[in-house]
Amino acid sequence: MTLASESHTTRNLGADSTASPHVANLAENRMVRFAWGGLGTFSLGLGIVGVVLPGWPTTIFLIIAAACYARSSQRMYDRIVNNRTFGGHVRRFRETGAMPKRAKVLSLGLMWPFVLFAVLVAIPGTLLWAQALTLVLAVAGTIYILHLPTDRGV
Repeated sequence: MTLASESHTTRNLGADSTASPHVANLAENRMVRFAWGGLGTFSLGLGIVGVVLPGWPTTIFLIIAAACYARSSQRMYDRIVNNRTFGGHVRRFRETGAMPKRAKVLSLGLMWPFVLFAVLVAIPGTLLWAQALTLVLAVAGTIYILHLPTDRGV
C-alpha cells in the first residue's frame, strides 16, 4: 500500500497547502527531477551508512532523501515513508515538522561529546579554522534541534 492518493503518475505541481505531504510535488523540468533524485539517492546512501556505523545519523538523512524524492519520484518517496523501520519517523516529521524529545536528547547527548573530542583532541591546534568551523556547525545544529517543535507522541 502506498500513501500516494490517486496514481503514481499524477503530478501535484501546484502549491496547494491542503495537499497531503505524502503526494510527491514533482518538479516540472526533467533535469531538475533528475538532480533531486540524485541528491535523494546520495542522502539515502548516507542514511544507510548510519545503520551500520555507530554515531552516524540515519533518520535525518532519510528525511532529507524523502524531501528530495518528494520532488522527483513518488515511487522512491513511498519506499522511504513505508519502510518498516524508519518510515514512521520520516512520515511523522514530514507531517508535523516535530522531533521527539527522546531523539532531541539523544542527538545532542551524542553530538557534543564527539564535537568536543574533535575540537580538543582530534583536530590539530594548527587548524584553528577547522576547530572553529566544527564548533560553529555544532552550535547551528544544536539551535536547529532545539528550535524544532517537540513531538509528544513518541
